[in-house]
Amino acid sequence: MTEATALLVELLDAACAVLLAAAAAWRARGFGAHFTGAVVLGCLCGLMAGLTRETLLHGAAGTRLVLGELPGPALAGALLGALAAAGAAALARKRTETPGASGALGGRGLFFWLDSLGLFLATSLGVFCALREIGATGALALGLLSGLAPGFVRDTALGDTAALVEQSWYATAAALGAMATILLLILPPSFGGAWPVPQDWRWLWPWASIFGGAAVALTLRLWRGSREEE
Repeated sequence: MTEATALLVELLDAACAVLLAAAAAWRARGFGAHFTGAVVLGCLCGLMAGLTRETLLHGAAGTRLVLGELPGPALAGALLGALAAAGAAALARKRTETPGASGALGGRGLFFWLDSLGLFLATSLGVFCALREIGATGALALGLLSGLAPGFVRDTALGDTAALVEQSWYATAAALGAMATILLLILPPSFGGAWPVPQDWRWLWPWASIFGGAAVALTLRLWRGSREEE
């Protein structure tokens, strides 16, 4: 793994940990969890994507790597999510006590974005890390496992139906985004001169592939998911 690739994985792992931890902590507070419990669940979910991927790929060495690098971002995300939920709840109470106020402040939109961005980035990153080691089919499976595991743990711990079985455009969008990441990663060498990547820009291609796959998944969830809700 080159230095640029290692930096890419490290930065996106930290970003996924923050997003997934914040989403879980926010969701837990919405379900009435104590502040400390919400933070603990957020930390667990923030670590889950990286732990699932690296443990399956590299065993104990991968587990040690994740536990050495991601607890900090996971804790920061969990604290931010729990504090944001507490602030939103306080603001909602204030609004309900004010004559003429429209009611409680909803947090569904923020949770949607935190959860979606964390899920789809973790899935595409899992595909990227696994593709060269276990091939396209294995990379697709591992990417989905690492992306979906945090939400499954969160929903199960809160006694809610897991989103991956309740919402058809949750796991489906993640799978299609993972496939898009695989295609973006393997097409340039396959097409050769028909899809040239300039030498000076080759270091950007992994970033473009991961974010491209995540963007495909997010677009599908926004489009199809909103139509389902209607």
